[in-house]
This record gives sequence, structure tokens and C-alpha cells, in this order.
Amino acid sequence: MMRKDYWLLLIAILVIPTLTACDSRLATELLTPSTSGRTINVNGSGSVTGDPDIASLNLGVSVQKETVAEAREDAASSMTALIETLMANNIDEKDISTENFSIYPQYDWTEEGRILKGYRVNNTVRAKVRDLDSLSDVIDDATEAGGDYIVLNSIQFMIEDTTDYQHQARTLAVKNAEAKAQTLAEASGVTLGKPVTISENTYYESPPIPYAAVAESAADDSARSSTPIVPGEQTITVNVTIVYEIQ
Repeated sequence: MMRKDYWLLLIAILVIPTLTACDSRLATELLTPSTSGRTINVNGSGSVTGDPDIASLNLGVSVQKETVAEAREDAASSMTALIETLMANNIDEKDISTENFSIYPQYDWTEEGRILKGYRVNNTVRAKVRDLDSLSDVIDDATEAGGDYIVLNSIQFMIEDTTDYQHQARTLAVKNAEAKAQTLAEASGVTLGKPVTISENTYYESPPIPYAAVAESAADDSARSSTPIVPGEQTITVNVTIVYEIQ
């Protein structure tokens, strides 16, 4: 009797994995869309433009002195004044972050070799300016605070929330891809089926500030000495790749 129970148990152990594998294959077949193997692969693109509502400044100070202590002290003093002006222009402390701090020896190269001439301290921050109307004042005040040590590396204009723009660009991209696929199907004498796979890629493009626009802005307000800034527009582009089944 015990031997019979042993063989029944062994058979059950062998059968259960087989049934499980069958169930797994059945589930996979139900969840995987069937294709005929005949497909059309197309790319679509959609772009929308919007006005930037935020600017990101990378700025700071760069100081060279004979000793590290002198360079660090002057850099610290100038950087403190610079940060104070940023906050005085209503830039929140959470929107100011240190990007780089470095100390390097500086050398002169002569026929006898290199000669140490001092040390350079670089300290830069990234500041988000949420009121673009104040951007000129922010730059001018920072320049005054930093004095001859000021360094302004870059200005980047952005749209803080691009959700709606992405949705519009995505819709345009899909329509563009569908139109291409439909044209290919009609030209080939086949019927376009449903999409099998869809993938997308989004990127942002901020065109450089045109020199003519800057000069014109400065000429229009000759009495004002503030730095002219032209944000321009930002383009949000979505590219999609869609594979359609051919019926």
C-alpha cells in the first residue's frame, strides 16, 4: 500500500510542472498580439513651440592670488555678495545650488621650467530665475557684486512644465506616422492594420539669442543701461516609431 502511494506521489510531481508550463504558454499566447509577419515600420515627428517661463543662470567668481588663503578669502567675499544680490532679487534659496568649487595652482612656463605664480579659486552656482522680467536686473546686480571676479558661464531658458506641450507634440507625431503608413499601404496595394509596437523620444530645443534682436532691444531703450535679454522660444519635439500590421 505504501509503495502504491509513493508511485502516485511521484506521478503527481511530474505532471504538475507540465500543466503549469501549458498554462504559462497559453497565457503568453493570449497576451501577445498575433501578427502575420507582414508589417510597415514608420517614423513620425511632431513639434510645438512655447514661451520659456524660467531661466537658469550658471554664474560665479574666479579669483587668482599669490596664496590659496588670499584667493579663497576674496572668492568667498565676492561669492557671498553675489548670492545676497540673487536673494535680494527674489530668487529663493532653494533655487540656488553650488555647481563647482575648485582650487588650482597657476604656473608660468619658462625655459628653466615652470614657475608657480599663484592659485585660482573658482566658485559657481546655478540659479533659477522664475520672473524673466527681472532677469536683466539679476545679471546686472550679480555683475556689480562680483566685480572683476564675476564669471557668467551660461543662460538657459526653459519651460518649467512641458506636460501639455508634450501631449500636443505626441499627438502630432502619431498622426504624422499614421499618415505615412497609410500612404505606404495604399501605394503598395495592401490594407493597413493596427499598431503592433510604439516607441517615442522627446527632446527640447532652445534656439540661441539672435545678435540682431539683442542690438535692436538695446537701441530701443538707449536710456536704460541694463543688460538686454531675449528669451526667444523653446521647441518641444516628439519622435515616434510605430510598427503597423499589414492585413
